[in-house]
Amino acid sequence: MFLWLAILGSIEICDVIGCHLCEEPGGILPIFFGSAPYLVIKYISKGKNYKWTAENVHVTGSREECEALRTKVNEKLGKETERPKKLGLFINPIGGSQNSLNVYSKTIAPLFRAANIVCDVMVSERPKHIVDIMKSFDTTCVDGLVVVGGDGTLLEVINGLLTRAQKEAGLDYDKPTCKLKPLEVPIGIIPTGTGNGTAKGLYGNTDVVTAALHIIRGKTNRNNVQAVYSGGKLASLSTIVIGCGLFSDLIYHTERQRWLKKARYVVVPLHLMLFKKQRLFDAKLTIFQRDSTAEDADGTSENSTTYEQKGIWGICSAGGDFIAAVESKMDLITMNKHSQEINSFTLLVYNEAGRLPFLTHFFQLMAFSLSAFQKDFLLPYTVRGYKVKIQCSDKSPDPESEEVNINNLLDVDGELLDIVDGEYEVWNHRQLLRFYTSS
Repeated sequence: MFLWLAILGSIEICDVIGCHLCEEPGGILPIFFGSAPYLVIKYISKGKNYKWTAENVHVTGSREECEALRTKVNEKLGKETERPKKLGLFINPIGGSQNSLNVYSKTIAPLFRAANIVCDVMVSERPKHIVDIMKSFDTTCVDGLVVVGGDGTLLEVINGLLTRAQKEAGLDYDKPTCKLKPLEVPIGIIPTGTGNGTAKGLYGNTDVVTAALHIIRGKTNRNNVQAVYSGGKLASLSTIVIGCGLFSDLIYHTERQRWLKKARYVVVPLHLMLFKKQRLFDAKLTIFQRDSTAEDADGTSENSTTYEQKGIWGICSAGGDFIAAVESKMDLITMNKHSQEINSFTLLVYNEAGRLPFLTHFFQLMAFSLSAFQKDFLLPYTVRGYKVKIQCSDKSPDPESEEVNINNLLDVDGELLDIVDGEYEVWNHRQLLRFYTSS
């Protein structure tokens, strides 16, 4: 017992998941002398590559000693006011490998029970079902929300919640100049989708146990969000990436090869880059850079520059000042922390490139290599906002083909969005969302 007290002193109370009293069968002796009580204390162990695991320590002693220690631990946990006691949990059962329900019931639910967290579970039954749930879900009855799915499911949740919050606040949120109301309820992600980019930025990996343990600890940070406007309306919000041209083409063709399952995310991009002619287009691009020397009435002053981009392959923006954040190393946690503190993000323009240089860039990007950005065909900008008007295509698609409207498609966090007349704009909104994360 005294040895464990010393060990307990080396573990922060915020890393203790929970504890419970058990009776230990000690072989044949308990038949004659009864069972020896012991206390199981479950805590968080932090390993390499940001991976966290749940470990157990068994403490033996008299029943009175074990109960006294349990009371002491629970009293300390009770003072951790950030830890959630009730969560609203939304499961996408068909995303990724279609194992979200199994992951929750066998891995996540036992951890939440050990932490004495009650969950109000809702399972998506159809496309956009979660959007409908968000229209009426009372966030005041829970301490936080958890998405069991991927980036697409998360996008449905934040679009629904943030749009509702702006309506309730009476804000004209369709105007890009409108300062959006932040969402107060924290959100966690159990990454079971095909794309799990947000989880990687929050937790450093896509391990579901690591994600659950971050949620249990209850520590939160605010993250920036990019808003997409088209046709005079707020069309979508984004936490990861927004892209047209090459990027929307990749999603467009990938979604039509679902029979390949997860393999389509490798097979289709390679096929397009190796065997299909590049679809080039012209665009009018206006970028807005923050002027730190002056501010207007709403706290911002923009310096704008317009470029006529000819024969480009794609335009892409990533949440946060990606280029500045990776000057030392491409560490997702470091990049995410840096992005939380600034009011700008990265815009990339892809000019026409040979197949081999672009494939090299693609694989370097997947490997989080700094050299991915050191390419002649890549034009990087650091912006607070930008506008795009797609003016013409390299070759107009066949009117009979399904690609006739491809110029009006935008990739938002891996989901395709229709834009009006090939025109859209993107603006940064600082610290709009609260996520469960230690970064």
